[in-house]
Amino acid sequence: MSFALAIPWAPAARCYCAPQRLIFTLALGEDPDRIPPRSHVRALGIEPADASGHGALDRVLRAFGGNIALSRLYDPADPSAGFDLVEHARGMSRTYVAAFSDVTRIDQTLDALRQLSIVSSASADYFITAEEAPAIGGPEGAPVSETDLWPWRMIGAERARQMETGDAAVTTAVLDTGAARRHAELSGRLSSGFDAVNFSGADLAQGLSLVGDYAERDTDPDEDSNPHGTACLAIIGGRGAAMPAGLSQATSLMPVRVLASALPPGTAGTRKVMGLGALSDIDFAINRAVNLGAKVLNCSFGTAESTLLPGDPKPHADTTAYALDRGVVMVAASGNSGQEERYFPAAADGVIAVGAVGPLGGVSAFTTTGAHVALCAPGEAILSPAIDGYERVTGTSFAAPFVAGAAALIVARARRSARPMDSFSLRRLLVETASAFPQPPASKAGAGILDLPAALSAVDRMVTTASTLGHVT
Repeated sequence: MSFALAIPWAPAARCYCAPQRLIFTLALGEDPDRIPPRSHVRALGIEPADASGHGALDRVLRAFGGNIALSRLYDPADPSAGFDLVEHARGMSRTYVAAFSDVTRIDQTLDALRQLSIVSSASADYFITAEEAPAIGGPEGAPVSETDLWPWRMIGAERARQMETGDAAVTTAVLDTGAARRHAELSGRLSSGFDAVNFSGADLAQGLSLVGDYAERDTDPDEDSNPHGTACLAIIGGRGAAMPAGLSQATSLMPVRVLASALPPGTAGTRKVMGLGALSDIDFAINRAVNLGAKVLNCSFGTAESTLLPGDPKPHADTTAYALDRGVVMVAASGNSGQEERYFPAAADGVIAVGAVGPLGGVSAFTTTGAHVALCAPGEAILSPAIDGYERVTGTSFAAPFVAGAAALIVARARRSARPMDSFSLRRLLVETASAFPQPPASKAGAGILDLPAALSAVDRMVTTASTLGHVT
């Protein structure tokens, strides 16, 4: 799931970052009004600010990077009313992107910024990747067979559909590489969504090349090069044209493109396409998806804590907290490193971190483990749509959408009894109802395997218990 690229100007880090851009958050009450939102710079052609108005901050920025262009990373949920108390508290109103005219030592700039009392956090604009784990299973493009049905059977998908059909009012956003709208599995199933990718080839390491839609900055999340997001969307709520239907046929699917498609060095002319995204774009997308009404977010990407510089904030910390404050359910792939470590956003409190299992229920060797992992779901040789046709994909990236689809059904089930369901309560429910691993895993891989019918039944019991207690005199 992650791909390490060297930073020649910041050798202490093992995660690639944009050479001329960083993100910083000012202390509460220190946010200047004159800096335009990045979305307005991108969509409306408004000029970014050349200074913040904070003398010390501007002097530090200019000392390391020459001319600067400043823009506010987030928009308020209600533009007419401005940022509300939650947005101020979580930093949405006071987080900025600084772009420099010259290549600079990002690590030295960050160190200087962190010494300013008005700066609460500062980070490089790291790039993360999403790609499959090593292939396991049958050949790509083979037609559906009985052996392809095991993931849906393992989690009880058919019985769950009989228990709960879902609710169109529950919007599930998939933050990924976008969607192949024309594919039979997704045709007619997607809401408008948006494209948050906002970088160019000049931001990338030597040898990486962008493919597909990257030159134009638009709002269309359509994708014609990388099926990663298409696969996740189909698992959650696809039509079931030539593969098992998605878990929640009624949920509104919001494709959000946060990852461009790129070819790693030495892979030109091959199908080895990976998703590549900047933290600033992903954070913007999390915030925007929440503000557009998404109830469930699926994040099949991550940044390893071990790749960060000392003093770096945890990736997506503010936006994850903001989403959870708004009652959003967040699901994330645990990672494909095969080690016990923490990837973010999966390791953040309240996020449902998902590992992978194979057809026999054993934890997949590539699964990233740890105490933060909630449970596992099928993640080996999963039949899914390609850009054209079908393929079998492997990784925790594809285990996570099984849980996101389950979350959409569980939220819908709870809503029928006017019961709210947030990420913390849904995580608890999934952990309590997970089926046991056939054999205890060697490392921490969560409570067990997703059992969707058991989780839906638990919602019914919660409602019945609450109703009974409500009538006690």
